[in-house]
Amino acid sequence: YENSLFNSKLLFILVINVAVLAVNIMLFADNKTELELKNQTLAIKENNSQSIAESPITDIQPQFTPVAPLPLVIEKKENLKEIKRLSQEKRKSRKKSASLQAQLSLLVKQNQKLSEQITRLENEAQTQHSYITLLEKNNSDQQEVEPQQPALIVSDIDLLKTNIQRQPDLIENKSSAASSIKQDALAEKIESAGEPDLLVTKDKEADNFSGSVEFGFSYEQDNKVTRAVNGRLVLDYEQADQYKFNSNLKFELEEEEREMTTEKYRWQLQADYYLDPRNLLFARSDIQRSQFASYDQEDVYTVGYGRIVFDQSKHKFNMEIGPGYRTAVPNNGENAVSVNEFIVRTRLNYERVVSESLQVIMNTVWEMGNENSIYSVNFKAQNKIYRELYLIFDFEYKYTQNVPVDTLNKEVTTGLNLMYAF
Repeated sequence: YENSLFNSKLLFILVINVAVLAVNIMLFADNKTELELKNQTLAIKENNSQSIAESPITDIQPQFTPVAPLPLVIEKKENLKEIKRLSQEKRKSRKKSASLQAQLSLLVKQNQKLSEQITRLENEAQTQHSYITLLEKNNSDQQEVEPQQPALIVSDIDLLKTNIQRQPDLIENKSSAASSIKQDALAEKIESAGEPDLLVTKDKEADNFSGSVEFGFSYEQDNKVTRAVNGRLVLDYEQADQYKFNSNLKFELEEEEREMTTEKYRWQLQADYYLDPRNLLFARSDIQRSQFASYDQEDVYTVGYGRIVFDQSKHKFNMEIGPGYRTAVPNNGENAVSVNEFIVRTRLNYERVVSESLQVIMNTVWEMGNENSIYSVNFKAQNKIYRELYLIFDFEYKYTQNVPVDTLNKEVTTGLNLMYAF
């Protein structure tokens, strides 16, 4: 029994020792794990502190802070700049296209004008060739039939014919001068066609001024002494296919027994602006003063549109139409029917070269108003006497619908004057 008890005590002590050993082992393992974890934590902290110390402050970005997308803004600005640049290039290309179109239309017009001039020159050359052929034939026939005259014996008629042939008529002279100016202007435009913005017409050597002076005088003595004098001054300035200014000043004076019976003054001023060689716009003023006519003062101002229907070497026809305003003051304080009203003015003008020395001009004007209308016809024939000296026959008929009391509706004027053209 004592042995068994001793054995049980030994077993109990052994069990206790084993339990204590197990507890120590478990406690030692837990401490080791905790130490390893502590060491790892310290190492991680030291590494993080070193990396934070080495890295620049700018690299540290705060967390949970929204940052604006700067690259997108820069890209938008660049896109806007690109769009602006493309729009500017597009506008430049449009302007260039418009200038090229204007240049093309100008060249087409110039080509048309040159073709017309070539056709006209060919016709003139053909006419001159036939005329020269006819003269040579006549000279050869005269040489065969009649004996040759000495060179010093020349009749006055032959000299006059020679002068007429050398000096062309007034209308052809003006047209030839205008055609030469047109050719110069076209040549300059063609040379500068590469730069349409710099189409500037240079000064030309040809003089663009032209004009004429008329003068007439009459003296009659029977029971009474009657004297009359009249004159006209016409001045023109024309820039080919661009604009034209015309001034026409006329006066007429007549006295009987030293008492004035007729005193008329009229000044017509007109400016034309050519849209093209056939169409134009005009502004016109017509100022009349007449002491013994129905109206003492008549002023007409008009603007409108004009067109040259045809313009050839032998004849020319043009027309004008436009609105205007007329003021009329009657003589002797009479009450007139028409004073200060709007009108519509129409004009038809025809010029014809009858021969080498004779030209005729027909001019018709209607001035239609609500209360009064005026109709006038003017016929003019000019015959060349010698070089720039002409004999002029002028006839004018004027009808006024409503006139003051004791005055006539019709006015007739005729005259025979000498004219010098320059």
